[in-house]
Amino acid sequence: MLDKLKNKVLGDSQTGKFNVGEIVRWPEWRHDGENVIRNYKYGMILSIYTGIIDKRQIKIAEVLPFGEDIPIKISLLLVKKSDLKD
Repeated sequence: MLDKLKNKVLGDSQTGKFNVGEIVRWPEWRHDGENVIRNYKYGMILSIYTGIIDKRQIKIAEVLPFGEDIPIKISLLLVKKSDLKD
């Protein structure tokens, strides 16, 4: 089993599920008093690439959040297809 995982890029299995230009969502967490609230942010994929975090290769999505001018980088494992309706 470990031999199969060796040298694999974390999130590589997700790359075929997304295309550049696709609308996606990801969770954002915030504290509201004693409660933790999860909201979803939405944006468009600008690129998908392999980056290194803590000496490990990981698939990263560069996403432009709606209503913002600066793209963010987020693990492809956290990104989901948008549930927005036309």
